[in-house]
Parts: sequence; C-alpha cells; structure tokens
Amino acid sequence: MADVKQDLLGLEYSASFEISGLQEANIDLSLSPTTGTQGTVYGVVTDGTNPIPDATVKLFDSQGQPFQHTMTDADGAYSLDGVPAGSYTVSAVKTGYLLSDAAGVTLSGGDTLQANLRCTAEASLALGTIAGVVKVSKLGTETPLSGVKVTLMNALGVAVASTYTVDDGEFAFYDLADGVYSVLASAEGYQAAAPMAATILRGSIVNMILVMTVDTRTYNGTVSGVIRDHNGNAVAGCFVGLFQMVGGVETLVATTKTNTAGKYLFGGVTGGQYLVKAKLEA
Repeated sequence: MADVKQDLLGLEYSASFEISGLQEANIDLSLSPTTGTQGTVYGVVTDGTNPIPDATVKLFDSQGQPFQHTMTDADGAYSLDGVPAGSYTVSAVKTGYLLSDAAGVTLSGGDTLQANLRCTAEASLALGTIAGVVKVSKLGTETPLSGVKVTLMNALGVAVASTYTVDDGEFAFYDLADGVYSVLASAEGYQAAAPMAATILRGSIVNMILVMTVDTRTYNGTVSGVIRDHNGNAVAGCFVGLFQMVGGVETLVATTKTNTAGKYLFGGVTGGQYLVKAKLEA
C-alpha cells in the first residue's frame, strides 16, 4: 500500500492581482511548516448505554468560539481532524437530547485525544411548539404589536395557556402534546384576530402570523380637567370646547359643560393636536 501523503508546508495564498498588456507580476509566498502541528479529537457519543448516530459534535476554542463540527456515524463515533495545538471543549447534541456536558481537551502538536460524550434523552424536547408574531395593520402597513395577550386553546375550546407578545410582537408556546389547537390574540384598542388553528404532530413546530386591526370605537383617547375661577374655586355649569388644530386652523369638534365639581371630560378623542377653551355666561 502506498504511503499516505501529508502536507509538509501549509497552503498559503496571495492577494488578488490584475495583469494588463505586457505587464509582469512577481508574487512571492512564504509557506509555514505543518508537520506535527495538527491533532485529532475523536470519540463516541452515547446515551450512557447505546451509541447515538447522526449527533452533531462541535469543537469550541479556549474563548468559547465555534471552531469545527462533524456528525457521528452509525456507531456513534466521530473524528475531528486537523486541529491546531491549543485548549478546546467539545460537546454533542441531537434532536430529542440535551446538549452533553463539555469535555475539555488540550492538544500539543500532533496529539490524538479521545473524548467520549454522553447525551441525555429529554422527553419534553419531543413535544411541539407554536411560535408566531402579532402585527397590526394600519393603512396597508403591518407592524409588530407588543403587549398583546395571546391565548392557546385546545380542541374543546378550553384555554390551556396564555402569554403576551414582546417588543417585536413575538410569542411562543412550547412543550405541547400532539393535538389540534387554536390561538387567539386580543388587545385593548384593537379588534381581535380570528382564532388561528395549529396542529401539533410528532413534536412538530408551527409558525404563524396574527394580524389585528385598530378598533376605531375604542382606539382613542380622552381629554379631561377642572375649570376654576380666579379665586381657585371650581366653576360648575361652565361651557368647555374642544378644538382640533390642523394646519394652524382651529376647528371646534366637541362641547360639554362642567359638573358641580368643575370637572369636564371628552371621550372618543382621535389622534391629533387639540386645545381646550372655556367660558361662563351670566
């Protein structure tokens, strides 16, 4: 059998360059020796008893940064070759299993070190997940909506879980058994989106987008206050006008009168700029 060839000097490369016409280029390279400087980390990934095929094995450098990865074979074995001298950790994971504890390895030169890994099966990782985003539709544009209550209901229409969307409108329900679910979003000032159905089968993942619209009946503000005379006394029965400012023009949009405590209140005030005026006639 012929000897397996190995690199004596490592591969190096130049910067890109251009040749034009009769121009001549001179490119010098300096190659570094590689013999004996790279090692191998190998081992077997098991559940404590049986080998785990198709597990992902990843090597991290001393700073915890990903360096190299591979997959285990049918016997749960793996091999990471061409690893430079240094300190590393190696871990393994597979769907349905927890990430293994990290094994530390230190290579000096062309070492070959064994690091067997154990992954523990986790039943909850075989369960399903429903994740999504709640958005609000305004003038044809959809934007994420935070603070929305999202309720998960089972096939009988019974609420089994609830959560609230975060700043980017995201929500998630996990550890879900197989079955048919529906998801409902609700928030004050918005019309609830119709429930969206989701089916979990064999631990599947379902992604969805729920779109809400502004409820013009409730998506508005109020303006209130107290009217007093020059002595600080509350003025009852005082006329109060609410004016909307558009382009510097005042338009009276609502009127009311104060109660016996001098208070007034305007409801259903839509977005905009306003001012309040008040007077009392004899």
